[in-house]
Amino acid sequence: MLSLSAFDRRSAILIHLRQQGRASTRQLSDLFGVSEVTIRSDLALLEESGHLLRSHGGAELVFPFLTEQPFAERQRVHLAEKAEIARAAAQLIEPGDHIMLDASTTAFQLAHALKDRRDLTVITNNVQAAILLSGNPAIDVILVGGQVRGGIWSVVGPLAEEMLAKLHARRVFFGAAGLTLERGLTDANLREAQIKRAMLAAADEVVVLLDASKFGQHALVTFADFGAIDSLITDDKIPPAYVEACRHFAIQLITV
Repeated sequence: MLSLSAFDRRSAILIHLRQQGRASTRQLSDLFGVSEVTIRSDLALLEESGHLLRSHGGAELVFPFLTEQPFAERQRVHLAEKAEIARAAAQLIEPGDHIMLDASTTAFQLAHALKDRRDLTVITNNVQAAILLSGNPAIDVILVGGQVRGGIWSVVGPLAEEMLAKLHARRVFFGAAGLTLERGLTDANLREAQIKRAMLAAADEVVVLLDASKFGQHALVTFADFGAIDSLITDDKIPPAYVEACRHFAIQLITV
């Protein structure tokens, strides 16, 4: 078997468990061509993030998780709600701002809402957003460098994370595959989650853009706890429990 990075191996472990239900440490060691010590370390990290339960000699999934869909497919889902959320987010942005956008389709809608603005700096790993915004010479666009994920149209990997560590923005705007009270914000891809963490660390304020279908949904990996959110912009179908959670954590809630 080809050697996988730690990110890819852990993602593949969860996919294997999703298909098989459970697996032993020995089976996973043989399947991925690494030592049982390495597999135990992988399982410990995945258990810590809440995605599996270790048992004697192996592991099993705690719950099924959402899988990643191509950008074009995600873009068509709840498009009207995403566009309204993006317009509300655009009202938070002022001339001279430095902001970050992730590779979510709602952040892409925010790029549409900003494409005619002036005096704005946008840092992003969203290839589609970078192309759209770079057509306006009054907007400075910084596309982080790294591995381009075709079909997802994001830039990920250590080079992108290293670059983000040297940058700073007033606000970061990002979406998520799901949000729950227990597991916080989740994404379906480990590398995407790492980029979101790097963006979160590089920004003063965290603004999450989610249509209400994402509440109560789980994905592969948690990238931020609920309390890490500064502002949440969503539609008016948000469940009451999440409204109460926003009050508890003093999160600015904006509904459209």
